[in-house]
Amino acid sequence: MKLTIGEKIAILRKEKNITQTELAEYLFLAPQTVSRWEVGNGAPEITLLPKIATFFGVSIDELFGMTSLERADDLVSKYSVLRDERTFQEAMECVNAQLRTINASLKSGAGDAAGLETDRDTLEAWKVHLWIQQGREAFRRALELVESFVGKTAGNPDHPWYLRMRLQRCQLRANMGQGREALAECRENFKDHPDELTLQIYFSMLYELQAYEEIRSISEMDSLVRESIFPITAKNLGIWFILIDAAAEAGGTAFIEKHMPPILEVCTEEDEFSFLMSMLRLYKKEGQEEKVTALKGRLLALLPGQPFNKYIMERTRENIEAF
Repeated sequence: MKLTIGEKIAILRKEKNITQTELAEYLFLAPQTVSRWEVGNGAPEITLLPKIATFFGVSIDELFGMTSLERADDLVSKYSVLRDERTFQEAMECVNAQLRTINASLKSGAGDAAGLETDRDTLEAWKVHLWIQQGREAFRRALELVESFVGKTAGNPDHPWYLRMRLQRCQLRANMGQGREALAECRENFKDHPDELTLQIYFSMLYELQAYEEIRSISEMDSLVRESIFPITAKNLGIWFILIDAAAEAGGTAFIEKHMPPILEVCTEEDEFSFLMSMLRLYKKEGQEEKVTALKGRLLALLPGQPFNKYIMERTRENIEAF
């Protein structure tokens, strides 16, 4: 049963061998007032709580009988409702502080090891919950902004954010568990308005759902799709980026090698670099070391012409050389 604040004051007072009169004098009150609190006949005014907590060397939460674990639980629950950054930080800091304390106790051999392990498991589960909730909230806020861009660019496919934000919406909706619903919308939109843009968005949604074989199957079997991807031109390269990446994920070496020559004929060196990186990952996965070596040479030759800053340039070079 949870203690009342008066009962907690009585316990703290006795633990520290302090009389009711001494506490009353510190608070400039009559001893009878402290006595009434302790028997449940009234409680301290809120303005006195910080002074009482300071006097006993405890937090206000502890003064109310709340354990450190209960405090963490309270903050995690609070964040689940409020979803604001301040409460998230407060809850995470509380959980991490408790984990540090428990880990130190376990390392030193102090306390009940089994109980501490149980508390640690509880705290780590709450930490997982906090990260998941923050991720959902971040996705929700991002989707709100994306939908705003989608609305502003409706009917204006030449707008620089038209395609980017619709592709971003695919990624967000997939991460938020709305993938199948979004896929149905993208599929219908392509059927109603078949062109390179609607197909790229449709394929992007399939890619986010990791439906790699389905992408390749549709590209080979659907006549409406084939009209949009053939012949291969600079205009439909965006679709081919998805097709090649999907084939690489699915191990479609033959598909890639069949279509890569006409792709390279129409793409820029920047586009070539992206396509070849997909091939490099596939050849490495399949253990085709001779092809890996040849591609690494070409990629390193193309690297200086890529629009990367100094940091990204160096990291990319390291990644290529590591293959």
